[in-house]
Amino acid sequence: MSSETDIYKEQLIHKGAEASLFSGKWFGKSVIFKYRIPKKYRLEELDKKIRKERTMNEAKALVKVKAYGINVPQVYEINVNDSTIIMKFIAGEKLKTCLKNLDETKKRSYFKKIGKTVAILHKNGHIHGDITTSNLIITNNEEIFLIDFGLHYYSDNIEDKSVDLHLFKRVLISSHGEDYQLCFKMFLEGYRSGYEEESINNCESIIKNIQAIESRGRYVKPEERE
Repeated sequence: MSSETDIYKEQLIHKGAEASLFSGKWFGKSVIFKYRIPKKYRLEELDKKIRKERTMNEAKALVKVKAYGINVPQVYEINVNDSTIIMKFIAGEKLKTCLKNLDETKKRSYFKKIGKTVAILHKNGHIHGDITTSNLIITNNEEIFLIDFGLHYYSDNIEDKSVDLHLFKRVLISSHGEDYQLCFKMFLEGYRSGYEEESINNCESIIKNIQAIESRGRYVKPEERE
């Protein structure tokens, strides 16, 4: 593979700043090809190194968190030379799209599950970096998949985990204002349930630190704070 145009002659489904997503077939399986786009403003060798490292980091993260029982796309193949990950296509609808049509019972259930999922990530030192309702897929059998680990990194720092939660809170406020109170409440309930009794103090420190992050941000309105 040498360029986005001659890589896979498959259907382009998303073109982002860092990567393009193509849907297609791979040995008879429905897959997503995630191709990291070369950046011409970077030196070629540096660009290759950055894209290779980010591709490996994302693929390894997907493999590791799947081992914890978290629903993420299965990685089939990694091509570091072309900065491409081939992964299972997850058929479903983005939570961002379907949230407004869910009844309260499902909203409560889904967001508790999402909170517990994020807690498992954090307990194991994984920071997703981009938890949004666009990166959560609800399948036809009501499974919840967390996707796009492109900004993933490792950390056991309370601040980093709080930022992960704060980002999700901001997304709920800005994109799902009428559902924010209920959904974030259930998310935090699920997050707490993911911590064992002996580590609940650490969990509460992470949640409490969200307010500290907000207090440092002038853009946060007082009424948006917990």
